[in-house]
Amino acid sequence: MPTALARTFAALSATNEAILYAKSPKELYRKVCEAAFSSGSFLATAVFLLEEGTDFLRFASGFGEDIKRLCSIDITIVEGTPEGSGVCGQAFRAREVVVSNDFLNDQRSMAWRDGARKGEVGAAAAVPLTCQGRSVGVLLVTRRERGSLTDDIVAMLKRMSANICFALDNFAIEAARKDSERALRRLNLMFGAISATNEAILRAKTEQELYQRVCDAASYSGKAIAAVVMLPEQGSSWLKPVASAGGSAALVTQSRYSIDPDDVHGAGVCGAAFRTRKPCVDSDVVGSAQGEPWRRAGRESGAVACVAVPLIKTGQSVGVLMFFVGRSWAADEGVVAVLARMAENASFALDNFERAAEKARADAQRERLARMLVSLSATNEAIMRAKSRSELFELVCESVAQGAKFTSTCIALARPDSDYLDLVAVAGPTAESTRKVRLSRNADHPEGRGLSGTAFRSGEACISNDYLNDSRGIAFHPIVRSDGAKSGAAFPLEVGGCIIGIMLFLSAERHTFTPEFAELLQRLADNVSFALENFDRADEKNRADERIEYLASHDSLTGLPNREMFNGLLRHSIDIARRHDRPFALLFIDLDRFKIINDSLGHDAGDMLLVEVANRLRGALRAGDVVARLGGDEFVVILGEASDRGDVERIAGVLLALLSEPLQIGGHECHSSASIGIAMFPDNGSDAPTLTKSADMAMYLAKEDGKNGFRFSSGEVKAQSFERLKLETELRRAVERDQFSLHYQPKIDLESGQITGVEALLRWTHPQLGQVTPAQFIPLAEETGLIVPIGRWVLNQACGQNMAWQRRGLRPVSMAVNLSPRQFADEHLLNDIDEALLASGMSPLLLQLEVTEGMVMRNVARAVRVLDAIQSRGIRLAIDDFGTGYSSMSLMKQFPIDTIKIDRSFVRDLPSDSEDQAIAQAIISMGKALGMTVVAEGVETAAQQAFLRDHRCDEMQGYLFSRPVRPRELAKLLRSPPVLVSPPLQPEAQGAPDRSGKPRKAKKAIG
Repeated sequence: MPTALARTFAALSATNEAILYAKSPKELYRKVCEAAFSSGSFLATAVFLLEEGTDFLRFASGFGEDIKRLCSIDITIVEGTPEGSGVCGQAFRAREVVVSNDFLNDQRSMAWRDGARKGEVGAAAAVPLTCQGRSVGVLLVTRRERGSLTDDIVAMLKRMSANICFALDNFAIEAARKDSERALRRLNLMFGAISATNEAILRAKTEQELYQRVCDAASYSGKAIAAVVMLPEQGSSWLKPVASAGGSAALVTQSRYSIDPDDVHGAGVCGAAFRTRKPCVDSDVVGSAQGEPWRRAGRESGAVACVAVPLIKTGQSVGVLMFFVGRSWAADEGVVAVLARMAENASFALDNFERAAEKARADAQRERLARMLVSLSATNEAIMRAKSRSELFELVCESVAQGAKFTSTCIALARPDSDYLDLVAVAGPTAESTRKVRLSRNADHPEGRGLSGTAFRSGEACISNDYLNDSRGIAFHPIVRSDGAKSGAAFPLEVGGCIIGIMLFLSAERHTFTPEFAELLQRLADNVSFALENFDRADEKNRADERIEYLASHDSLTGLPNREMFNGLLRHSIDIARRHDRPFALLFIDLDRFKIINDSLGHDAGDMLLVEVANRLRGALRAGDVVARLGGDEFVVILGEASDRGDVERIAGVLLALLSEPLQIGGHECHSSASIGIAMFPDNGSDAPTLTKSADMAMYLAKEDGKNGFRFSSGEVKAQSFERLKLETELRRAVERDQFSLHYQPKIDLESGQITGVEALLRWTHPQLGQVTPAQFIPLAEETGLIVPIGRWVLNQACGQNMAWQRRGLRPVSMAVNLSPRQFADEHLLNDIDEALLASGMSPLLLQLEVTEGMVMRNVARAVRVLDAIQSRGIRLAIDDFGTGYSSMSLMKQFPIDTIKIDRSFVRDLPSDSEDQAIAQAIISMGKALGMTVVAEGVETAAQQAFLRDHRCDEMQGYLFSRPVRPRELAKLLRSPPVLVSPPLQPEAQGAPDRSGKPRKAKKAIG
């Protein structure tokens, strides 16, 4: 035992001696293993160190018989794993000596048991190795004999561990000291480089000079192997060297660099520094994957590391400053920081250059803006002075070209018949060559894809501050290059919401059209547009004034002189005729059937008829004659050279024939005619009002003569016209003065001879004129529109009289009331009917309204709506004077008619006229087939009554039974025998509907 203890201390002494002489940790490990093996009776001694970046302890040095096996085993520091559960893993983690005196039977050694058995390992101990408090490895010792690692040996191993760890701490301290000294030397050099860089920044006049001085400072003062400044190529992702220094700079710059991360040349530190705007370090240019493209350059230049720092200008990367240095320099954070400061200082200098350049540009821009403001003022003055568009364009272009010093300024306007623009004004030094340029607004033309065409189509300003590199204007590059223009701008001219042209400005400098400058030019274009709108407004006003003057004297529809102008022309004709003592004729023309066409086909058709009449009159008369339209369907003609009555008659006949010719309106063939009144100067009037009135009165007499004719004014005409005017005046007062009354004519059932209803007939008794016949006043009332209030009075009186009879104990009878054409067309008709029924209290079933065929055929759609509305109230409807109008049964089926009345013209000759007999029979048959009641009017003889009864006509009306009588006399007829037949008062009293769907009228004897 003493011998073993002595050997143990000998091993400790040899280990300490090895620690003293070792110059490095590696040498220390080797000497310790050798000393411990040689002096300690160990089977083997070995040092295992933690592999950087892993959890494995790798063999570093050793001596002994079992070394070969120990070199190949895996030992980990991870607890809970077989390879990490042995003495080495435990010692590493616990930082204390771990012993196993029965290694082959120890569960901790399961991972290495087979090898240990072959190596005859009986006991093993692991000594932890730490450096500055951190485990870095273990010292493993093994022996053959089990239980041979006594407490004394373990104590010695602990002391060995402490001594080795002390030595490792000393090595670390010494290394740190040396690194600090080297870092200090590097920093001194780099601060010298910074000083040189700052001096370069102060002295450099341009960016290129700055880049070269920075590279020189880094190479000569900072001892960089090479320094290179890389800037991006325009329009490309590649970086190109613009400055370099150092012995290997030429070799380094032969490599390619990119800022594209997807390109292998952009994956390195250079591209990364540009993209991230942060310093990037490659500590192993030759060995790293990202340094592959520069590997050859790195090897040949001797560079082993690269520091890339971005150059920043106005917050954006504009380039990269690359330093190629030794690995230790790149690993020194202080060095990297200093290099970054160098780049920051260079970036600051770039910002200063940019600020200086910006200031220079701003000064130039201020000067240009000042000139432009002067030009704008001059332009506004030009706008105020210009008397025409062409003068405006010339003044504006000249003032802008001179004030803003453009190479050329032009205004181009669109042509309605072409895609190309007209250059209406050009000014500036290159005006002559600009005039030869073709500008288009169509993008299909090369000349339409430039600034002008784009501005025209988009309606917005189009600016190019680098014109020769702008592909939009490629068609103009040759002429622009020869003129020296480098930037351009086009502004649209807008008038009334439409683009009508452009203003184009070309400058000899790049980046001329800044936002402020463009804003001024936009104001200029807006002012020109405003001036053009003023010109348009002035033109429009002139046209409007001319139009107003024209409309004041002409009819807007036909283009003929109107009443005002006609009166002036008539007075002028009277003056000429009086001066030369010669007569002339005035023709007053009124269309006969205009109202029918206007109501049936619509106002558009009526307007077309008036235009056609005007054209026919113009075409038929001589150039010296005057045709005018007074309004409505009234025209006048002045025949200035027709002194002979025969000539006037001939011309009037020609005009009548011409106006009677048919014309096509809206797919319909229309026939019209005219009535003409003729007055001669001076026989029928010596002034305009008298002459016009004479012709007007003659025209009305021509209408009364049957229309489609002419009448000359005479004393007789004046008398008749006076009577007509007097009659119209009295007619207007008749209702107010209670001069109207109603007579009633009964309707008789042909089978029973009994009264079934009455028809209300209007009569006018005038205190001076006496009895005025309906033939005299009804057409006049219809023409003047008085028939509407008169018809309303008739409706109220008839309903009220019916109820008065009933209140006197008489049986209810049907009351028939005639509607006039104007009354039927009146929009208040239904309201008038409702008010009459409401005021009288009469049942609607007792009211029958009579209309004519012509009334309902004028506007079939409206007639159907009105008649349906009337029938829906329970009121009965009758067609009066059937057979004298359209007599179209197919159309009549559309109307809800209950009764048709055969016109008296077909009844008059019934016993003897076969034609009338056939017509009457046909009407009766058709009425029966449609389930209608058939009434014959104007029955005056027993023979007529017999014929009608034999052919199953339902009712008759005429002098044979009674003339129209006053209400008191009709009451007597109603009281006298035979027993009367009354219509039903309730709908259920009606008969069942026939096959047409219309209810038959039920007859019921009241007794």
